[in-house]
Amino acid sequence: MRYREPLTPGTFVRREKRYSVLVRLPDGQEVWAHSPNPGRLLSCLESPGTPVYLSPVPEREKNPTKYRFRVEQSEPLTGVRVGINPLLANKLAEEVIRERLHPDLADAGILAREVPFGTESRVDFLLEMKGRRLFLEVKSVTFREEDAGLFPDAVSERASRHLAELEKCLGNGDLAAILFIVQRSDVKYVLPADRIDPLYGKAFRRATANGVMAFAMRVSPDSTGLYPEIPLEVRSHNF
Repeated sequence: MRYREPLTPGTFVRREKRYSVLVRLPDGQEVWAHSPNPGRLLSCLESPGTPVYLSPVPEREKNPTKYRFRVEQSEPLTGVRVGINPLLANKLAEEVIRERLHPDLADAGILAREVPFGTESRVDFLLEMKGRRLFLEVKSVTFREEDAGLFPDAVSERASRHLAELEKCLGNGDLAAILFIVQRSDVKYVLPADRIDPLYGKAFRRATANGVMAFAMRVSPDSTGLYPEIPLEVRSHNF
């Protein structure tokens, strides 16, 4: 997935609330930029001075009190970029599915997007695979500890609810799965973040034990785009 234009570099100064990040541009000007990630941004945007990379906010999205730029990536370690815009995870997932980049989804075709399911949820993709419907939920992973990519990086009742709704799909003879889009290239496998959200960890292990499938795809970010790289193992526990 390529950006419309190369990203603009900057330096992280501080974050206020969840959606506002103060950034110093190369000319020394400081601007408030939109951060579309409401999580804690652990391991990717915590320290002042961290390099960040910005995209311009299209005119049609602006309002009189908001932003010229959106934060797309950070560089918490030299040479390690992290895509911190979770709104792009579905576009990346669609690329993975259409280009048959993940072997476990190679036989899947997209039937619909944002499909209501369960009692109060929408699933990101409804797929057809081997003659059965597959409900697929997509999650963006940016948090890393050692070799593991962890989800979530903040307590998320919504994410736990999605797992429970996916489980219910199995009772109708359908398939259900979660696809983790790992937006950094220094991760070797994916785990539920029990230390951050133990209820999500329990919900994840229950769902996968009952038949919900879990896949992961690692993405390599640079200033021109986000490029699906390799499938990763998804584990229930750290061995």
